[in-house]
This record gives sequence, structure tokens and C-alpha cells, in this order.
Amino acid sequence: MKSIRAEITACLMAAAFATVAVPAVAEGPQQQGRTLDSALRDFARSTGLQLIYVADTTRDRVVGTVDSSGTPGEVLGRLLAGTDLKYQFLNERTVEIAPNRSTPSEGARRASYAMPVQAGGGGQPPVAGAGTSTVLDEVIVTARKREERLLDVPVAVTAFGGEALAQRGVNSMTDFLQESPGVSVYNNGGGTYKIAIRGISTSLGANENGYYLDDLPFTGVTVPISPDVRAWDLERVEVLRGPQGTLFGEGSMGGTVRILTRDAQFNEWQGQASLQGSDTASGGGTNRGYKAMLNVPILDDRLALRVAATKEKLAGWITDPTTGATGINTQDIDTVRAKLRFQPTERLSIGASYWRYKGDFPRNNTADDDGVAGAGLALASGVKYRLYGATANYDFDSFAVFYSYANNHFELPQSGELFGGQLVANIDVDVKSNELRFSSTGSGPLQWTVGAYRRTASRFDSVLFALFGIDNTSATDTTSEALFGEATYTLQAMPIDFTLGLRSVKEKLAGIDANAGVPTTPVNETYRSTNPRVIVAWRPNEAWRLYASASKGYRSGQLQSSVSLSLAGPLGINLPAALADDSIWTYEIGTKASLAGGRAVLEAAVYHSDWKDVTVRIPLGTTGFNGLINSKGTTTNGVEASLTLQLSDAFRMTVMGSYADGKYSGDVPGTGIADGKPIDDNSKVTASASLDYRQTMFGDLTGSGRLGVQYNSKRDFPSFGPPLYLPGDAITTVSARFGVEGDWWGAFLFVDNLTNEDGAMSSRNVTVPGVTPAAANRPQPRTIGLEVRFGFGGR
Repeated sequence: MKSIRAEITACLMAAAFATVAVPAVAEGPQQQGRTLDSALRDFARSTGLQLIYVADTTRDRVVGTVDSSGTPGEVLGRLLAGTDLKYQFLNERTVEIAPNRSTPSEGARRASYAMPVQAGGGGQPPVAGAGTSTVLDEVIVTARKREERLLDVPVAVTAFGGEALAQRGVNSMTDFLQESPGVSVYNNGGGTYKIAIRGISTSLGANENGYYLDDLPFTGVTVPISPDVRAWDLERVEVLRGPQGTLFGEGSMGGTVRILTRDAQFNEWQGQASLQGSDTASGGGTNRGYKAMLNVPILDDRLALRVAATKEKLAGWITDPTTGATGINTQDIDTVRAKLRFQPTERLSIGASYWRYKGDFPRNNTADDDGVAGAGLALASGVKYRLYGATANYDFDSFAVFYSYANNHFELPQSGELFGGQLVANIDVDVKSNELRFSSTGSGPLQWTVGAYRRTASRFDSVLFALFGIDNTSATDTTSEALFGEATYTLQAMPIDFTLGLRSVKEKLAGIDANAGVPTTPVNETYRSTNPRVIVAWRPNEAWRLYASASKGYRSGQLQSSVSLSLAGPLGINLPAALADDSIWTYEIGTKASLAGGRAVLEAAVYHSDWKDVTVRIPLGTTGFNGLINSKGTTTNGVEASLTLQLSDAFRMTVMGSYADGKYSGDVPGTGIADGKPIDDNSKVTASASLDYRQTMFGDLTGSGRLGVQYNSKRDFPSFGPPLYLPGDAITTVSARFGVEGDWWGAFLFVDNLTNEDGAMSSRNVTVPGVTPAAANRPQPRTIGLEVRFGFGGR
């Protein structure tokens, strides 16, 4: 099976078994017409049938017309004549289209089915009309680096479909990630996200949760970076919960977020543009956003380019405490993404990609309860990152070979007032990664993936802070190498699958600091880790799965800053020169089910996580700086569930809830951490609910609407505790969107934060207890706007 990203087209539209002119495959590339993919969509609309197929096998075939008389099966036969594709009715209304090879076993056919998307909105309601099916949309995911029906993946996964995200008008990951059970997230206003998955979140060390842009890892070096990604022209976003250390490596301890963008399409010009204007309350002013996408076919069936870009100017809403100026936390964000796709032969596919992000943030989103910027903390930042990538995939008869290369360069300069002094700092990270893997593509009971991974990374920091006599530079270099594999075996005598995975890692870390030009003693450390995953899954029937798993995640250690070491010595605080690595084990029991004939999808899980040697901060007297030490760790017990219901042809409802009770496992002298206290930055309870609507109005016009609610319980920060840190607030945000669209245009009215929630999303920081008010990260006030879209060709 090819690694060109698979999508499942589930066409559920009206006019059951109507007679229409059905396009057919053209005899040669010189004939003009639409793609077979587009023709099949029309066929599904006209018959009311649901077609399930990998879109890349049909999208680039040019089509003409055929006789549309006869039964749907006869029309499909004529439509696929001359191709290497065949169709098979799975039931009275569902048809699978696949390459005309030997009939797959039942186990392999399960992997080619689609699964109604679970809570989180992987799809959108079908356009309601006469004869429209009311089953949920279906989706194929690659959460285990091979294509599988979502129901068959014994891992807690939420999939957000790109078409549904576009319909909702989301702009960033923070708009929807929290609709995945167990996930809480907020944008700190500085070009990065604060993401917690099942209570796993930290601002120390490398990434605690995996973050992938397509097949390319985005990882920091001794700094957890989850960069801002604008949600435009996406294929799908997958959120995998629980440790993913076997297949996704370092940092995937709480889970992994995979942002999958649309590939370039052969033989079809496509274009889309979005214009957005809105107004933010509380003196925020006007927001402007421009987005565009262009797909350029270069060589028939061989070469295509796709470019997507965004430009946004977002108003601020926070007041400067010294000048009284309002709206000081403006944001200017520019992004460009380009993807080149080359397929010289039927078996070989090659891709190249380029990502660029540039954001200017004069202030972050921290303010007190009166909307005034926190005194003593007035840092400006300008985030930049560039990600170059290349992939290649060759499909043999029974397995595929995949290779990826990524070069990620990230810069985070900061400057401004801190504790009454002027701070100038910069983080510069460069990461290069290579991955080679082999995956089975056959239909036997054994499915497997094995591979090798190598990452080299460097980080350079500089800090100039005259108030404390700091003029520090530091350099860190790491090399990480890993071998990994995972296999699933399906018993022939009973419906049980066994999965066993293992990743073996070795990482070398070297670094040196210098203060005022005087270097410290170089530090060299080597870290090793072995990370297994074991899963047992039971399939009572084709619509229900039960699984139990035990999996491990890990992070390598990091160096202690020489600034911390120099400040700790005179205070009699003993800090290690390098931190130990940390690891997590999670034990989980879960279930997934498609209910009521496909009208409902349920997912639920209970789990226990044991995170050992978690790095924590220890305050260095009254300097305002911190040192780092390893704690005993944390434990988390949690439960999560999601339910999606297709209420009618036009209405869909999704509800989600999770409970993650995370606690520290022991005391840490010199901090507020004590055995049994809640872990930092964790919302114990998260929940969301949404109601989506799509209805044919008249002619080719479709009306749509959405009402969504998200809830986070308060976040604590006991590491330093009162009076320096106070709990945040329980946050409830409401959004709504209504629109109308035709074949090539759409207009949408929207309101974000309808209730004008202004609580503290993060814990509150008090710079000077009893003197300065508490400051915390705040949500953007109520924003009302209009979006207009235009486009041509497919999406």
C-alpha cells in the first residue's frame, strides 16, 4: 500500500438511485475531463451509495462519460472498465473499490474498511436531502504508520478531518485540539502552544508530547516546543493519547499530535482563497486574515506542486500598566507551506516539503483580572521556524520501504522588562532527522513495521540580564540513534490480535556554558532507553473492539544552566551538572464501538500512568531564577470517553469528557511540591460538546451551522505555590458559526468566545506578593467576524 497519504471518500448525498450522466475513464492522457475521484463522488451523490476507497488510486485518472442506464453495479462496472480497480458490495448500501488483486483475507479487509470518526469531528454532517444516509462519515488513519480503519487501532486516537476543520473555519490548533478527550491546550501568545495530554505537560526538558508535521518530527533540544501551526489546507490531524515511544520516539510520553497536510494532486488545477475580518471586544480592534492555496499539475500523472500561505494580523486586548496603551499584545503571523510530489513509476513516490513560520508578538497573553499586563513581565518575542523535508516510498509486492529527512530550524528571541531589569535572550535550535522503515503491505495475519532513526541537534542560547550580572551563552549538541519495530498478529482461531513493539535508543549529549566569556567545564552524558509496548485486542464483532495495553515513553536528560549553577553555589544549593532522563509507563483498558448501524460512535478508556524522575524547578533564593532537579515523579489515574451521534440527516452531536487525577509521588525540599499534591498545569476535568448542522437550502446552496462549548477545570502550580503562584480559573468558552455556500464560494458569520470568558487559563503568577496583582494567560475576548471563501477545482 502506498505511503501517499490515503483518504477515504464517503459520499452520503441525496437522490437515491437517480439516473445521471456518469463519467468514465478516458483511454489516454490526451483526453480532457475530470478525475475518476470526482466522477465517483457524483455517482455516490446520485445513487445514495457509500463508496469506500483510497482516493490516491482514483484521483489522478482522467475521465470521460459512459452510459448511465442500468443498475448501480452495472454503471460501476462500466465506470471502472479498463482500470486495475474492482468493486465489491459490503452491504446493501456500502461499496468498496480496491486494486484488482487476489481477494484479501478477512483480517486484511478489515484494514481497508473505514470507521465512523469518533468525537472530535473527523468529518462533517452530510448535506441533508431526500434519501440521504444518516450514518457517520468514515476515515482511515495512519496512527501506527500504516493505513488502518480507526476502529481497528487499539490506541486511543481522535481524528479531525481537514474538510470538517475548514468548514468550521479553525485558525490554529487551539481551536479544536481540546475536543480530543484528555487534552487541554492554550496559546500563550508567543507562537507556541501549551499542550497537556492526560496530565503530561512541562516547560522543562525536551518535548513531553510528540509533535509531527506530516511525517517530519518537530522536537526541541532541552526545551519543549509545540509550535503554532495555522490550520489551513489540512488533510487530517490525529491525536494519539498515551505513550507512543515505540513508533514515534522521544517525547511522546503523554501522546503524539500529527498534523497531516494535503498532498499535491496530479492533472488538476485547484485553488482556494479565504478572506476573514473580525472585531475583538474589550478594545481589541480589528483582525484581518488572508489565506490562499494553489495546486499546480506540472507533468501528467507524474509531478505536481501545492502551495499554501496565510497572513494574519490579530488585534490585542491587554493594557500597558505604565502608558495606558490598549491592545499591546497584537500578533502578526505569516506562513508558507509548499509540497512537491513526484511519482516517476507506479511503485515509487517522492515528496519534498518546505514550511516557514514567522510571528511577531510584542507581548504575550498574560494579564491580571483587570486586563492589565502583568507588572515586571513585559517580554516581546519573534518566533521563526523553517522545516525542510524529503520523503521517498517504494512499494514492493508484500512490503513498502519509506525514508524521510527533516531539517528543522527554530528561533525564539525575547527582550523586555523582567523583575525591573532589562532582559535580552535568544534560543536557537537546529534539528536534523533521518528515518528508514520497512512495513508490511500484504494481507496475512502478521502485520509489521521495523526501522531505524537518527537525529542530530544543536541548541545555542544567550542571556543578557545586567540586573543579576548575567552575560551567559551556552551550546548543546545531541546525537540520538534508535532501532524500532512493532508487529501485530491476528489469531486464526479466534478474533484476538496481539501487538508487540520495542524501541532501543542511545543518545549522547554534550554542552558547555560561558558567563561573561568565562567557560564552565564541558559536560558529556550518554543516555540509553528501551521502550516496549504490548497490546491485546479482542474483536467481538466488526463494530466493536476491546483492548488492554502497557506502553512506555521516555525523554533524555539535559544539562544544567551555568547561570543556575553560579547562583546556587553561594546559596548552598547543590544542583547536578546534568539531569537524569525520565520515563513513563501507562496501563490502559479501552473500547471502541460503532453503534446504531453506524449512526453513533463511542470510545472510552481508563488508564494509570507512572512518570518517574520528572524534572522540576527549585527556586534560587529571591533571585527569580530556578535550578533543575529530578523529582520522584508523578502518578495519574484517568478516565475518558467520547460519543458522536448522527441525530438526523442534518444534525450531528459530539460530546467528550475526561478526568485526569495527577499527583506528585514525593516531596521536593525547597519547593511547594509534596507527596499527593496535584501536578503542575493540569486541568483535572476537560469536556466539550458541539452540535453541527448542514442542510440543502435551494438549488446548489447549502446552509451550515455549528455551536460548540469547551470546558477546562482550574490549573494549579504547586511547585512554587502561594504566594508566588495561585491557581487559575475554570474556563468555559462558547463558539458559533453559521454560513451558506455554493459550488465555488461560501460566506460564514462566526463568533468566538461568545460569553466573553476572561478567566485565567494558566496558573496566576505574582511578581511581588502583596504589591503586584496576579497575572495569567487569558483567552481572547469575544470576537465576531465574517469569512468569505472562493475556490475552483477540487480540494
